[in-house]
Parts: sequence; C-alpha cells; structure tokens
Amino acid sequence: MYDIVFTKKAANDFDFLTTEIKNRVVRVLTRIRINPYRYLRKLAGTDAFRLRVGDYRIIIDVDERKRTLVILRIGHRKNIYD
Repeated sequence: MYDIVFTKKAANDFDFLTTEIKNRVVRVLTRIRINPYRYLRKLAGTDAFRLRVGDYRIIIDVDERKRTLVILRIGHRKNIYD
C-alpha cells in the first residue's frame, strides 16, 4: 500500500475546493493507494501522472522506492495544465 503526501501547493489547492469535491478526492485517493497504476494516466512530456475525479484532475508523482504518491496539484480540468 502506498502512502500519500501533499506538496504545499497541492495542500493549498485542496483547501480551496468545495466540501463535496474534497470528499470525492479523499475517497478516490484512498481507493488508489492499493494499486495506483490501474487508475493513473501518464502525462506527456513529464514523469508525472494524472488522476481524473469528475471535472477535476490530480497531478501525481509516484516514488516507487518509498512507495509514496506525491500529490503535486489539484484543480479543475480547464486550468490545471497551465
């Protein structure tokens, strides 16, 4: 099972989400801890992955040595890739 770590930017992004979206994000992150590669999609041109949660996206870096999912960003799909 993987641990989940938020960067400062991701924690700030999370704080600005509505309660409903926060709950959905927590449920999805809890679910993917067992087998993350089943749900993650590789981002082109980078080592990071994306996770879809409705209209929101979570940008994740996977550290296999520490078995950690590092949450880099959370945001709406229209502006998360800017």
